Amino acid sequence: MNEEKESEFEKLTFQDYLPSSTLVGVIFGLVTSVVGLFFIYQQINSEPSTSMLGMFMGSLSMLAVCLIAACAGLVAVWHFTKEVTSTLKLGQGAVIGFLTGAVIAVVSVLLSELWATFIDPEMMRNYADSMIANFEAMDMPQSTLDDIAESFEEGDSMFRQLFINIPLYGVLNLITALIGVKIFADKPEDTF
Repeated sequence: MNEEKESEFEKLTFQDYLPSSTLVGVIFGLVTSVVGLFFIYQQINSEPSTSMLGMFMGSLSMLAVCLIAACAGLVAVWHFTKEVTSTLKLGQGAVIGFLTGAVIAVVSVLLSELWATFIDPEMMRNYADSMIANFEAMDMPQSTLDDIAESFEEGDSMFRQLFINIPLYGVLNLITALIGVKIFADKPEDTF
């Protein structure tokens, strides 16, 4: 019996992890993109405010997107235990989580680039103008406003976004996948 469990662990290959990671990653990549677009357009359509509430809502929106994306590792492990094998080690769960996070990052960056290029090319410019208007309403020094405007004008390239988002979403989902292994996977019998 123990030999069967050990051989089951050894049989799993990289390709075994991909269906669950890809499916869940694409779904959560779509969801995070839609939620991110919602918050961007909410900011664009808001009036400039002198309160810090507007800035707080912007930070809260980024936190919401990260929390939604972080749940994907848990869901991917659940899917893997239902579709491939119910016995899973922590390291295997970590691989599933990191791969899921990488898929989320790629999907969300590609969707945001497609949206900003083909559907609403003025979106980021409008978002930057809205953010700068908020900063101006707070009576910030002109040098600070110039720095903020310059950073918006430079923008982030697709590769820079991937460079930031793959490790971010990968590590977040690695952690939640480890939790998922503890919740959903059958515990292998220890042999001494």
